[in-house]
Amino acid sequence: LKGLDKLKEAELSTRKAIELKPDLVEAYLNLGNIFIDLGKMQESFDSYLRVIEIEPKCANTHSNLGALLKDLGKLDDAEISTRKAIELKPDDADAYYNLGNILNDLGKLQEAEIATRKAIELKPDYAIAHSNLGNILMDLGKLKELIVLSKSILKSRSINQGYKLLASLRITITNLLQKDFLETQIFLEITKNLINQEAMNNIKGDNSKKYFITFFKFITSLYPLLEKKYNHNNTNLIPHFGESHCLSFAHQTLFISSELTQIQPVLIIGGKAWHFANNKNNQWKDSLTQQIKNHRYNNKVFISFGEIDCRKDEGILNYATKNDKNVLEVCEETIKGYLNYMEEMLSPNYSERYYFGVPAPTIVKEFVDDLDLKRIKMVKLYNSLLKKEVLSRGSYFLDVYKLTSNNDGLNNNIHMCDNYHLSPKCLSTLFENYLHKSEVATKKIS
Repeated sequence: LKGLDKLKEAELSTRKAIELKPDLVEAYLNLGNIFIDLGKMQESFDSYLRVIEIEPKCANTHSNLGALLKDLGKLDDAEISTRKAIELKPDDADAYYNLGNILNDLGKLQEAEIATRKAIELKPDYAIAHSNLGNILMDLGKLKELIVLSKSILKSRSINQGYKLLASLRITITNLLQKDFLETQIFLEITKNLINQEAMNNIKGDNSKKYFITFFKFITSLYPLLEKKYNHNNTNLIPHFGESHCLSFAHQTLFISSELTQIQPVLIIGGKAWHFANNKNNQWKDSLTQQIKNHRYNNKVFISFGEIDCRKDEGILNYATKNDKNVLEVCEETIKGYLNYMEEMLSPNYSERYYFGVPAPTIVKEFVDDLDLKRIKMVKLYNSLLKKEVLSRGSYFLDVYKLTSNNDGLNNNIHMCDNYHLSPKCLSTLFENYLHKSEVATKKIS
Protein backbone atom coordinates (compact mmCIF):
# COMPACT_ATOMS: atom_id res chain seq x y z
CA LEU A 1 0.00 0.00 0.00
CA LYS A 2 2.79 2.38 0.88
CA GLY A 3 4.47 1.65 -2.42
CA LEU A 4 1.25 2.66 -4.20
CA ASP A 5 1.37 5.99 -2.37
CA LYS A 6 -1.77 5.17 -0.40
CA LEU A 7 -0.15 6.37 2.79
CA LYS A 8 -3.32 6.89 4.78
CA GLU A 9 -4.45 3.36 4.08
CA ALA A 10 -0.97 2.10 4.91
CA GLU A 11 -1.08 3.95 8.24
CA LEU A 12 -4.47 2.44 9.15
CA SER A 13 -3.35 -1.03 8.12
CA THR A 14 -0.17 -0.77 10.19
CA ARG A 15 -2.06 0.53 13.22
CA LYS A 16 -4.36 -2.48 12.93
CA ALA A 17 -1.35 -4.80 12.96
CA ILE A 18 -0.11 -3.10 16.13
CA GLU A 19 -3.53 -3.54 17.79
CA LEU A 20 -3.37 -7.26 17.08
CA LYS A 21 0.25 -7.53 18.25
CA PRO A 22 1.36 -4.52 20.37
CA ASP A 23 5.02 -5.57 20.47
CA LEU A 24 5.46 -6.04 16.73
CA VAL A 25 8.74 -4.24 16.03
CA GLU A 26 8.40 -4.28 12.25
CA ALA A 27 4.99 -2.61 12.46
CA TYR A 28 6.22 0.30 14.59
CA LEU A 29 9.25 0.70 12.32
CA ASN A 30 7.03 0.76 9.23
CA LEU A 31 4.65 3.17 10.92
CA GLY A 32 7.54 5.52 11.67
CA ASN A 33 8.56 5.44 8.01
CA ILE A 34 4.98 6.09 6.89
CA PHE A 35 4.72 9.09 9.22
CA ILE A 36 7.86 10.57 7.63
CA ASP A 37 6.24 10.29 4.20
CA LEU A 38 3.14 11.97 5.64
CA GLY A 39 5.22 14.77 7.17
CA LYS A 40 4.24 13.75 10.72
CA MET A 41 7.69 14.06 12.24
CA GLN A 42 6.71 13.91 15.91
CA GLU A 43 4.62 10.77 15.34
CA SER A 44 7.52 9.21 13.47
CA PHE A 45 9.88 10.08 16.31
CA ASP A 46 7.51 8.46 18.83
CA SER A 47 7.22 5.32 16.70
CA TYR A 48 10.98 4.90 16.46
CA LEU A 49 11.34 5.38 20.21
CA ARG A 50 8.72 2.68 20.76
CA VAL A 51 10.75 0.28 18.60
CA ILE A 52 13.86 1.02 20.63
CA GLU A 53 11.93 0.37 23.86
CA ILE A 54 10.89 -3.05 22.54
CA GLU A 55 14.13 -3.91 20.78
CA PRO A 56 17.07 -1.67 21.85
CA LYS A 57 19.46 -3.40 19.45
CA CYS A 58 17.49 -2.72 16.27
CA ALA A 59 20.17 -1.01 14.16
CA ASN A 60 17.78 0.11 11.42
CA THR A 61 15.65 2.01 13.90
CA HIS A 62 18.63 3.88 15.35
CA SER A 63 19.69 4.71 11.79
CA ASN A 64 16.21 5.93 10.82
CA LEU A 65 15.97 7.94 14.03
CA GLY A 66 19.32 9.56 13.24
CA ALA A 67 18.09 10.57 9.77
CA LEU A 68 14.89 11.99 11.27
CA LEU A 69 16.78 13.97 13.91
CA LYS A 70 19.01 15.39 11.18
CA ASP A 71 15.96 16.59 9.26
CA LEU A 72 14.67 18.18 12.47
CA GLY A 73 17.96 20.05 12.87
CA LYS A 74 18.96 18.12 16.00
CA LEU A 75 22.40 17.28 14.66
CA ASP A 76 24.15 16.28 17.88
CA ASP A 77 21.38 13.81 18.74
CA ALA A 78 21.40 12.60 15.13
CA GLU A 79 25.12 11.84 15.37
CA ILE A 80 24.58 9.84 18.59
CA SER A 81 21.76 7.76 17.10
CA THR A 82 23.63 7.07 13.88
CA ARG A 83 26.81 6.06 15.69
CA LYS A 84 24.69 3.68 17.76
CA ALA A 85 23.34 2.16 14.55
CA ILE A 86 26.89 1.63 13.30
CA GLU A 87 27.91 0.09 16.62
CA LEU A 88 25.09 -2.42 16.25
CA LYS A 89 25.66 -3.01 12.53
CA PRO A 90 29.24 -2.11 11.53
CA ASP A 91 28.77 -3.10 7.88
CA ASP A 92 25.83 -0.71 7.23
CA ALA A 93 26.95 1.50 4.36
CA ASP A 94 23.80 3.64 4.58
CA ALA A 95 24.45 4.44 8.24
CA TYR A 96 28.01 5.57 7.43
CA TYR A 97 26.67 7.67 4.56
CA ASN A 98 24.12 9.29 6.87
CA LEU A 99 26.81 9.88 9.48
CA GLY A 100 28.95 11.60 6.86
CA ASN A 101 26.08 13.97 6.05
CA ILE A 102 25.45 14.73 9.71
CA LEU A 103 29.14 15.39 10.41
CA ASN A 104 29.29 17.61 7.34
CA ASP A 105 26.42 19.72 8.66
CA LEU A 106 28.07 19.87 12.08
CA GLY A 107 31.19 21.36 10.50
CA LYS A 108 33.32 18.26 11.10
CA LEU A 109 34.54 17.89 7.54
CA GLN A 110 37.51 15.63 8.20
CA GLU A 111 35.33 13.20 10.14
CA ALA A 112 32.69 13.45 7.42
CA GLU A 113 35.30 12.43 4.85
CA ILE A 114 36.27 9.36 6.89
CA ALA A 115 32.64 8.26 7.35
CA THR A 116 31.78 8.74 3.67
CA ARG A 117 34.88 6.86 2.53
CA LYS A 118 33.81 4.00 4.82
CA ALA A 119 30.37 3.96 3.17
CA ILE A 120 32.06 3.64 -0.22
CA GLU A 121 34.39 0.93 1.06
CA LEU A 122 31.36 -1.11 2.17
CA LYS A 123 29.41 -0.33 -1.00
CA PRO A 124 31.81 0.52 -3.86
CA ASP A 125 29.05 1.49 -6.34
CA TYR A 126 27.37 3.87 -3.87
CA ALA A 127 26.91 6.71 -6.36
CA ILE A 128 25.53 9.40 -4.06
CA ALA A 129 28.28 8.70 -1.50
CA HIS A 130 30.91 9.21 -4.22
CA SER A 131 29.25 12.50 -5.14
CA ASN A 132 29.03 13.70 -1.53
CA LEU A 133 32.67 12.78 -0.97
CA GLY A 134 33.48 15.05 -3.89
CA ASN A 135 31.68 17.93 -2.16
CA ILE A 136 33.55 17.27 1.08
CA LEU A 137 36.94 17.16 -0.65
CA MET A 138 36.13 20.47 -2.37
CA ASP A 139 35.27 22.06 0.98
CA LEU A 140 38.50 20.72 2.49
CA GLY A 141 40.55 22.06 -0.42
CA LYS A 142 41.84 18.57 -1.26
CA LEU A 143 41.86 19.30 -4.96
CA LYS A 144 44.18 16.56 -6.23
CA GLU A 145 42.18 13.91 -4.38
CA LEU A 146 38.99 15.43 -5.74
CA ILE A 147 40.17 15.09 -9.33
CA VAL A 148 41.16 11.44 -8.79
CA LEU A 149 37.77 10.65 -7.26
CA SER A 150 35.82 12.52 -9.94
CA LYS A 151 37.68 10.83 -12.79
CA SER A 152 36.93 7.45 -11.22
CA ILE A 153 33.23 8.40 -11.23
CA LEU A 154 33.44 9.23 -14.95
CA LYS A 155 34.98 5.81 -15.64
CA SER A 156 32.50 3.86 -13.53
CA ARG A 157 29.96 1.66 -15.32
CA SER A 158 27.62 1.51 -12.32
CA ILE A 159 27.24 5.26 -11.65
CA ASN A 160 24.59 7.07 -13.67
CA GLN A 161 25.07 10.00 -16.04
CA GLY A 162 23.73 12.55 -13.57
CA TYR A 163 26.50 11.93 -11.07
CA LYS A 164 29.02 11.85 -13.92
CA LEU A 165 27.82 15.26 -15.03
CA LEU A 166 28.34 16.67 -11.53
CA ALA A 167 31.77 15.01 -11.38
CA SER A 168 32.77 16.54 -14.72
CA LEU A 169 31.75 19.99 -13.50
CA ARG A 170 33.79 19.49 -10.30
CA ILE A 171 36.85 18.58 -12.37
CA THR A 172 36.31 21.72 -14.47
CA ILE A 173 36.11 23.93 -11.39
CA THR A 174 39.06 22.22 -9.72
CA ASN A 175 41.27 22.66 -12.77
CA LEU A 176 40.38 26.34 -12.81
CA LEU A 177 41.28 26.62 -9.12
CA GLN A 178 44.62 24.99 -9.90
CA LYS A 179 45.32 27.30 -12.86
CA ASP A 180 45.21 24.46 -15.36
CA PHE A 181 43.44 26.36 -18.12
CA LEU A 182 43.88 23.66 -20.76
CA GLU A 183 42.22 20.99 -18.61
CA THR A 184 39.51 23.47 -17.65
CA GLN A 185 38.65 23.91 -21.32
CA ILE A 186 38.80 20.16 -22.00
CA PHE A 187 36.40 19.33 -19.19
CA LEU A 188 34.07 22.16 -20.11
CA GLU A 189 33.69 20.35 -23.44
CA ILE A 190 33.24 16.98 -21.71
CA THR A 191 30.53 18.53 -19.55
CA LYS A 192 28.81 19.99 -22.62
CA ASN A 193 28.87 16.59 -24.28
CA LEU A 194 27.24 14.99 -21.24
CA ILE A 195 24.56 17.69 -21.31
CA ASN A 196 23.94 16.92 -24.99
CA GLN A 197 23.45 13.28 -23.95
CA GLU A 198 20.67 14.50 -21.64
CA ALA A 199 22.63 13.57 -18.52
CA MET A 200 21.03 16.46 -16.64
CA ASN A 201 17.77 14.52 -16.55
CA ASN A 202 19.49 12.07 -14.21
CA ILE A 203 20.57 14.66 -11.63
CA LYS A 204 18.48 14.03 -8.54
CA GLY A 205 17.04 16.92 -6.55
CA ASP A 206 16.15 20.47 -7.53
CA ASN A 207 19.01 21.97 -5.51
CA SER A 208 21.60 19.82 -7.27
CA LYS A 209 20.18 20.77 -10.67
CA LYS A 210 20.13 24.45 -9.75
CA TYR A 211 23.74 24.23 -8.52
CA PHE A 212 24.85 22.56 -11.72
CA ILE A 213 23.07 24.94 -14.10
CA THR A 214 24.21 28.08 -12.26
CA PHE A 215 27.84 27.01 -11.98
CA PHE A 216 28.09 25.64 -15.50
CA LYS A 217 26.69 28.81 -17.05
CA PHE A 218 29.02 30.93 -14.93
CA ILE A 219 32.20 29.02 -15.84
CA THR A 220 31.16 28.98 -19.50
CA SER A 221 30.75 32.78 -19.45
CA LEU A 222 33.84 33.43 -17.33
CA TYR A 223 36.44 31.23 -19.00
CA PRO A 224 36.84 33.20 -22.28
CA LEU A 225 37.31 36.44 -20.31
CA LEU A 226 40.17 35.28 -18.11
CA GLU A 227 43.71 36.35 -18.97
CA LYS A 228 45.63 33.09 -19.25
CA LYS A 229 49.14 34.02 -20.38
CA TYR A 230 51.66 35.83 -18.21
CA ASN A 231 55.25 36.85 -18.75
CA HIS A 232 55.95 37.72 -15.12
CA ASN A 233 58.32 35.79 -12.87
CA ASN A 234 58.33 35.68 -9.06
CA THR A 235 54.74 36.84 -8.80
CA ASN A 236 53.32 36.84 -5.27
CA LEU A 237 50.08 34.97 -4.73
CA ILE A 238 47.21 36.49 -2.79
CA PRO A 239 44.37 34.21 -1.61
CA HIS A 240 40.80 35.15 -2.45
CA PHE A 241 38.32 33.37 -0.17
CA GLY A 242 34.74 33.31 -1.35
CA GLU A 243 31.87 31.41 -2.88
CA SER A 244 31.67 31.41 -6.68
CA HIS A 245 32.59 35.12 -6.83
CA CYS A 246 36.20 34.33 -5.93
CA LEU A 247 36.53 32.72 -9.38
CA SER A 248 35.84 35.98 -11.22
CA PHE A 249 39.47 37.06 -10.80
CA ALA A 250 41.04 33.58 -10.81
CA HIS A 251 44.80 33.89 -11.41
CA GLN A 252 44.56 37.46 -12.68
CA THR A 253 47.39 39.86 -11.85
CA LEU A 254 47.27 43.13 -9.99
CA PHE A 255 49.73 45.64 -8.54
CA ILE A 256 49.21 46.14 -4.80
CA SER A 257 51.63 48.31 -2.83
CA SER A 258 53.90 48.39 -5.92
CA GLU A 259 54.09 44.57 -5.89
CA LEU A 260 52.74 42.42 -8.68
CA THR A 261 50.39 39.83 -7.25
CA GLN A 262 48.37 37.00 -8.75
CA ILE A 263 44.99 36.14 -7.29
CA GLN A 264 44.55 32.56 -6.07
CA PRO A 265 40.86 31.64 -5.68
CA VAL A 266 39.91 29.65 -2.57
CA LEU A 267 36.41 28.32 -3.11
CA ILE A 268 33.83 27.77 -0.34
CA ILE A 269 30.79 26.74 -2.36
CA GLY A 270 27.48 28.24 -1.29
CA GLY A 271 28.97 30.27 1.54
CA LYS A 272 26.75 33.08 2.81
CA ALA A 273 27.61 35.90 5.16
CA TRP A 274 24.85 34.45 7.35
CA HIS A 275 26.67 31.11 7.60
CA PHE A 276 29.63 32.86 9.22
CA ALA A 277 27.42 35.11 11.36
CA ASN A 278 25.59 32.06 12.73
CA ASN A 279 26.71 31.06 16.23
CA LYS A 280 26.70 27.36 15.38
CA ASN A 281 29.57 25.58 13.68
CA ASN A 282 28.88 24.44 10.11
CA GLN A 283 30.56 23.18 6.95
CA TRP A 284 31.34 26.67 5.64
CA LYS A 285 33.11 27.73 8.83
CA ASP A 286 35.11 24.51 8.89
CA SER A 287 35.96 24.87 5.20
CA LEU A 288 37.39 28.32 5.92
CA THR A 289 39.35 26.98 8.89
CA GLN A 290 40.80 24.05 6.93
CA GLN A 291 41.63 26.04 3.80
CA ILE A 292 43.37 28.89 5.64
CA LYS A 293 46.03 26.30 6.54
CA ASN A 294 46.98 25.95 2.85
CA HIS A 295 46.96 29.65 1.99
CA ARG A 296 49.25 31.48 4.40
CA TYR A 297 51.72 32.69 1.76
CA ASN A 298 50.79 36.39 1.89
CA ASN A 299 49.87 38.93 4.55
CA LYS A 300 47.05 40.15 2.28
CA VAL A 301 43.74 38.41 1.63
CA PHE A 302 40.62 39.05 -0.47
CA ILE A 303 37.14 38.09 0.82
CA SER A 304 33.95 37.74 -1.28
CA PHE A 305 30.79 36.64 0.50
CA GLY A 306 27.33 38.19 0.72
CA GLU A 307 25.91 38.11 -2.81
CA ILE A 308 23.82 35.01 -2.09
CA ASP A 309 22.47 36.75 1.03
CA CYS A 310 21.20 39.54 -1.24
CA ARG A 311 19.25 37.45 -3.74
CA LYS A 312 15.51 37.67 -4.22
CA ASP A 313 14.65 34.05 -3.52
CA GLU A 314 16.95 33.39 -0.54
CA GLY A 315 18.95 35.18 2.11
CA ILE A 316 18.10 38.34 4.01
CA LEU A 317 15.04 39.53 2.09
CA ASN A 318 13.43 36.10 2.06
CA TYR A 319 14.11 35.61 5.79
CA ALA A 320 12.84 39.07 6.76
CA THR A 321 9.66 38.65 4.70
CA LYS A 322 8.81 35.18 6.05
CA ASN A 323 9.54 36.09 9.67
CA ASP A 324 8.15 39.65 9.63
CA LYS A 325 11.58 41.08 10.49
CA ASN A 326 12.97 44.53 9.80
CA VAL A 327 15.34 44.34 6.80
CA LEU A 328 17.70 46.95 8.26
CA GLU A 329 18.05 45.00 11.51
CA VAL A 330 18.62 41.70 9.70
CA CYS A 331 21.28 43.33 7.49
CA GLU A 332 23.04 44.82 10.50
CA GLU A 333 22.96 41.59 12.47
CA THR A 334 24.20 39.54 9.51
CA ILE A 335 27.00 41.92 8.54
CA LYS A 336 28.31 42.44 12.07
CA GLY A 337 28.26 38.72 12.82
CA TYR A 338 29.93 37.92 9.51
CA LEU A 339 32.69 40.48 9.93
CA ASN A 340 33.28 39.62 13.58
CA TYR A 341 33.87 36.01 12.61
CA MET A 342 35.99 36.79 9.57
CA GLU A 343 38.19 39.25 11.43
CA GLU A 344 38.69 36.74 14.24
CA MET A 345 39.68 34.00 11.79
CA LEU A 346 41.68 36.05 9.28
CA SER A 347 43.48 38.76 11.26
CA PRO A 348 46.00 36.34 12.89
CA ASN A 349 47.15 35.28 9.41
CA TYR A 350 46.55 38.35 7.24
CA SER A 351 47.34 41.91 8.29
CA GLU A 352 45.58 43.40 5.24
CA ARG A 353 42.05 42.25 4.51
CA TYR A 354 40.15 43.37 1.40
CA TYR A 355 36.38 42.85 1.47
CA PHE A 356 34.43 42.93 -1.79
CA GLY A 357 30.95 44.43 -1.80
CA VAL A 358 27.93 42.98 -3.60
CA PRO A 359 27.06 43.87 -7.23
CA ALA A 360 23.93 45.87 -7.95
CA PRO A 361 21.02 43.55 -8.81
CA THR A 362 20.18 42.54 -12.36
CA ILE A 363 16.46 42.27 -13.14
CA VAL A 364 16.01 39.92 -16.08
CA LYS A 365 12.25 40.26 -16.57
CA GLU A 366 10.27 43.04 -18.19
CA PHE A 367 8.11 43.97 -15.21
CA VAL A 368 9.53 44.71 -11.75
CA ASP A 369 7.41 43.48 -8.83
CA ASP A 370 7.26 44.70 -5.24
CA LEU A 371 9.87 42.17 -4.10
CA ASP A 372 12.26 43.35 -6.81
CA LEU A 373 11.88 46.94 -5.58
CA LYS A 374 12.56 45.84 -2.01
CA ARG A 375 15.64 43.96 -3.17
CA ILE A 376 16.99 47.00 -5.04
CA LYS A 377 16.77 49.02 -1.84
CA MET A 378 18.12 46.19 0.30
CA VAL A 379 21.25 45.63 -1.84
CA LYS A 380 22.09 49.33 -1.62
CA LEU A 381 21.54 49.29 2.13
CA TYR A 382 23.58 46.11 2.57
CA ASN A 383 26.58 47.58 0.76
CA SER A 384 26.37 50.85 2.70
CA LEU A 385 26.35 49.02 6.03
CA LEU A 386 29.06 46.60 4.91
CA LYS A 387 31.36 49.43 3.85
CA LYS A 388 30.89 51.24 7.15
CA GLU A 389 31.54 48.14 9.24
CA VAL A 390 34.55 46.98 7.20
CA LEU A 391 36.27 50.36 7.43
CA SER A 392 35.53 50.65 11.14
CA ARG A 393 37.54 47.46 11.63
CA GLY A 394 40.60 48.79 9.84
CA SER A 395 40.17 46.70 6.71
CA TYR A 396 39.84 47.63 3.04
CA PHE A 397 36.56 47.81 1.14
CA LEU A 398 36.02 47.43 -2.60
CA ASP A 399 32.80 49.17 -3.59
CA VAL A 400 31.49 46.70 -6.14
CA TYR A 401 28.02 48.19 -5.82
CA LYS A 402 29.12 51.66 -6.89
CA LEU A 403 31.06 50.15 -9.80
CA THR A 404 28.07 48.21 -11.07
CA SER A 405 24.99 50.35 -10.28
CA ASN A 406 23.15 52.93 -12.34
CA ASN A 407 21.13 55.84 -10.98
CA ASP A 408 18.16 53.57 -10.29
CA GLY A 409 20.18 51.09 -8.23
CA LEU A 410 20.07 48.46 -10.97
CA ASN A 411 23.10 46.83 -12.53
CA ASN A 412 24.58 48.87 -15.36
CA ASN A 413 25.65 45.62 -17.10
CA ILE A 414 29.07 47.07 -17.94
CA HIS A 415 31.30 45.04 -15.63
CA MET A 416 29.56 41.65 -15.38
CA CYS A 417 30.18 38.28 -16.99
CA ASP A 418 26.65 37.09 -16.15
CA ASN A 419 23.71 38.25 -14.03
CA TYR A 420 25.55 37.68 -10.75
CA HIS A 421 29.33 37.72 -11.20
CA LEU A 422 31.89 40.38 -12.03
CA SER A 423 33.94 40.16 -15.19
CA PRO A 424 37.69 39.79 -14.67
CA LYS A 425 38.09 42.76 -17.03
CA CYS A 426 36.98 45.17 -14.30
CA LEU A 427 39.71 44.23 -11.81
CA SER A 428 42.06 47.17 -12.39
CA THR A 429 39.17 49.66 -12.56
CA LEU A 430 37.77 48.33 -9.30
CA PHE A 431 41.06 48.75 -7.44
CA GLU A 432 41.99 52.05 -9.02
CA ASN A 433 38.67 53.85 -8.53
CA TYR A 434 36.56 51.99 -5.97
CA LEU A 435 38.96 50.94 -3.22
CA HIS A 436 38.37 52.46 0.21
CA LYS A 437 40.66 52.21 3.20
CA SER A 438 40.05 53.22 6.78
CA GLU A 439 42.20 55.67 8.67
CA VAL A 440 43.51 52.67 10.62
CA ALA A 441 44.95 51.12 7.46
CA THR A 442 48.37 52.48 6.61
CA LYS A 443 49.28 50.65 3.40
CA LYS A 444 48.81 52.43 0.09
CA ILE A 445 47.72 50.94 -3.19
CA SER A 446 49.72 51.79 -6.26
